[in-house]
Amino acid sequence: MRIIFLSKTATIILDIVAWILFHLSIGYTFSKLPIELFDPEKKWFQTKPWEKGGEIYQKIFRVKSWKKLIPSGAALYRGAYEIKHITEYSVENVRLWVKESCRSEFCHIVMILPGFLFFLWNSVEAGMWMVAYAFLNNLIPIVMQRYNRPRVNRLLAQLEEKSKQKCESATLAYEPQTVLIDSYE
Repeated sequence: MRIIFLSKTATIILDIVAWILFHLSIGYTFSKLPIELFDPEKKWFQTKPWEKGGEIYQKIFRVKSWKKLIPSGAALYRGAYEIKHITEYSVENVRLWVKESCRSEFCHIVMILPGFLFFLWNSVEAGMWMVAYAFLNNLIPIVMQRYNRPRVNRLLAQLEEKSKQKCESATLAYEPQTVLIDSYE
């Protein structure tokens, strides 16, 4: 499917520049999309039974041993969400993190797709290497999101339950008749 023929050096330079442009432009575009587009309740983002709450990724990839070494791509884009900016684990902050993890996962899936364009100016063998690079380079952050999201969803459920209990206890603390009498004095 190669339609552009360049020297080996020019092809290598084009490959490098193309990957940089693809990664940066896709990441930037996704950082600007409204967070509401990334609904954690959508089937795609839900944890599947075979994922065993994300633990399958720990068993296969040993995520805990390397996930802290992976830099956040959000640091490249002004105003992009970074988990290190969470100052408290409130329901709102954790809900936002879950949505952002969906954004990150989908962004990295999309980053795989340009790999197929490299067949336009590379040999079939080099094109296959580019697709392999795209897959492997993006598999790591996808696995991290799939591993972390079920754990964070459990935290969110706990926070929501505590918040619900606080609201119920605050509501039960006031007798309706007392509240009305006090409001007229």
